[in-house]
Amino acid sequence: MKTLISLLALMLATTLFATAQKEDNVWIFAGNRIDFTTEPPTVTPVGIDYVTELNITSVADRDGRLAYWLNGTSLYNSHDELIFSIPAAQNDYYFYGLSIVPFPGRDNVYIFVYPDEKSDAMVASIVDGSQDLLHPQITEHYAEFPHYWGYGDQFPDGTPFFFQKYGSRDFWLLYSWFGKIKVYELTEDGFQYTGKVYEIPKFDSNMTLLDGCDMTPDRSKILATASLYGGDMVFIDLDTKTGEIKSMNKLEIYSIDAYAFSSGNKYLYYSNDGFMYRIPVEALAVISTDDEFVSNSELVGYIGGASDIKFLTSGGVYYMPSHGSGYIGVVRDCDSDHPTLDNQAVLLARNPKDHKSSWYLAFPKTYCYPYGFTASEQCGGEVHFAYTDDKDYASLLWDFGDGNTSTDPAPIHSYAANGEYTVSLTVNYNTADRPARVVTQDVFVNNNMKRLVIVRE
Repeated sequence: MKTLISLLALMLATTLFATAQKEDNVWIFAGNRIDFTTEPPTVTPVGIDYVTELNITSVADRDGRLAYWLNGTSLYNSHDELIFSIPAAQNDYYFYGLSIVPFPGRDNVYIFVYPDEKSDAMVASIVDGSQDLLHPQITEHYAEFPHYWGYGDQFPDGTPFFFQKYGSRDFWLLYSWFGKIKVYELTEDGFQYTGKVYEIPKFDSNMTLLDGCDMTPDRSKILATASLYGGDMVFIDLDTKTGEIKSMNKLEIYSIDAYAFSSGNKYLYYSNDGFMYRIPVEALAVISTDDEFVSNSELVGYIGGASDIKFLTSGGVYYMPSHGSGYIGVVRDCDSDHPTLDNQAVLLARNPKDHKSSWYLAFPKTYCYPYGFTASEQCGGEVHFAYTDDKDYASLLWDFGDGNTSTDPAPIHSYAANGEYTVSLTVNYNTADRPARVVTQDVFVNNNMKRLVIVRE
């Protein structure tokens, strides 16, 4: 347990990446389109059943606009038009692990991963919307992964969890299969198995089935999700730069329904037995037992249980009541000393009870393009930089690694000598609930040549 806490202290002590995804502000959820850019949020029905439980994803284009979303069995575009229907499952069951993520280095091209019962495999396909984003070309069977239909054909095992590589456009794919995790790499050259496989800790001698994972808000580590048994949690120390899993630790706090970090990365919010709790990040450094985890937790209020929790970068921790009331609740001022609960913050246009689901519905997990900047080397040691994130910032500060700085969003800098330079970009935002973040990248200068000067007499 001490290893677990040291992991948490490490992964939350540094805030290199604070999430700022614009697409987080528009959800397709439980038959509703919810636009959080307005106050109160605008809710309109989409007229399509939301058949899902966990890990259903949506994806945005480079400008942060919703591109595609999944309802549990099918892929839709931003106009709610059907793009692709997944082959029928046994007993018409919904699917775990549906994912769609940006294809690294290719605009409006995506990777769509879904299970195929006929081939008994998880299939990755290319969704190529480069010519027509609304009506993309689907290339099937781009890659396949093992898939296991077990437990009376009710719980198919073989779930992909995508996480962006630290400081890169590429992705790691953690593939949970048969009590193990296999690590794949997704780059512009395609999928590649790293050869790394890890055993997932067991609970009560049962093989653990991961049903969800989330990256911490600083985007430097991964907070693993619970197993299917009793709401347990697994913490995965994944080095998002190398793809190495350093450790996996289980936390046997039963009846944890859902959890999420607050938008300022100050608290871990979680639902337990009908109540909302939070635990300060600083307290995690001294916890060594499950009991200490509970004793360091602070009661926020009664919510009747939450099926899923998610924070918006615009502020607030949102939760879906597990009793299916037709409302989405919110924790306002989630990083302050006195957070407030509103169990009926957003009225859904369609009640989630009307939709096929098992224990609960899950909020969409959105993917966008990685944050950061680009660096393009020219001749003579000249490097062209460009900030590639959203524009909701107050100021930028570049440190080129050679003692020079700039506040320009797209500076051009000339290095005096060849070599490796660590360039950092500090981004300050306009709102208090979004902390400043620092993005770093190693830049290699190889084309610095002495100029030949011809002197004429």
